[in-house]
Amino acid sequence: MKKLISIALSVIMLISVGAVSAIPAMAGVSSPGQSEVTTKPLSEREPVIITVNSSKSDEVSYTKDNYKYTFVYSGDSEVTGWEFPGMIEDVDYYILSMSADKTKVVIELTESGINKQVKANALVKDAASESEEEEVDDDDNSGTSPATGAAMAGIAIAGAGVAMLAVSKRKND
Repeated sequence: MKKLISIALSVIMLISVGAVSAIPAMAGVSSPGQSEVTTKPLSEREPVIITVNSSKSDEVSYTKDNYKYTFVYSGDSEVTGWEFPGMIEDVDYYILSMSADKTKVVIELTESGINKQVKANALVKDAASESEEEEVDDDDNSGTSPATGAAMAGIAIAGAGVAMLAVSKRKND
């Protein structure tokens, strides 16, 4: 009986290890007919995201001419600056010009910036918005990765094997 339980436990452990390592690899594989082949840079496939203090707002707009982007803040508050999340100045983009009041900025993407999604955030000083809770759009952490689910499944299977071993030891004692 001990040999049978030992063999069963070994098989369960091998299956759990295989599941943990195989499932994340399968998660990245698309089914036939579902693959997307594109030659356009990411900046042309994805829309430009523009925000004010990391919140969506209709007080900002942009125009695009090839890889030059002009961002304009049209609100009543004082603009303290601009940031371009996910991009590095002088590596992914250059600031070509900025108005004295910082409400208008013109940037040009570099070769490496062409493949990145353009996100522009106007940093605005506004007493009313400081007291309100701001919503931050966080697309990078929108769910649990397949690897996490696979690891949890593997742990559950291994736990079941350990419980089975404990029960068998109690029967033998």
